[in-house]
Amino acid sequence: MLHDVIHLLEPEQRFRHAMLLAHFACINGAVTKEELSFFEQRLGASMLSPERRRQLRDYLVNPPNLEDCLDGLSQQAGKLALRDACLMSLADREIDAKEKAMLERLAEEVGVEEELIDEIVKWVVQGYHWIQGGYDMLDMN
Repeated sequence: MLHDVIHLLEPEQRFRHAMLLAHFACINGAVTKEELSFFEQRLGASMLSPERRRQLRDYLVNPPNLEDCLDGLSQQAGKLALRDACLMSLADREIDAKEKAMLERLAEEVGVEEELIDEIVKWVVQGYHWIQGGYDMLDMN
């Protein structure tokens, strides 16, 4: 699991962060098993109540409106959501046009330069190579 600081945010900010991830997971119409796995990992790190987690899982079936996700979102929670949206979008090893547009919109909303998206994507790819190295060491290709 990704070591994180998400649990340091206020509960409402953790909830908004997860709402954004639910919205992002649904961009292409269907949530893949990779996206669902990542979403569940982030829910675990969020340390939200079981009731709030159920509400967030419901958003995977009935996605929240983007404006509702962004309403009241802090810059710190938004930046973490941008990072996590990059991780989620690369779960299938590619970023499609809808995902890219959403990443650009989120970057604009949280006040970071669009170039940061490319830096985060490079970081994610490096992470995938690092994880694959562990599988290679264990001969688990």
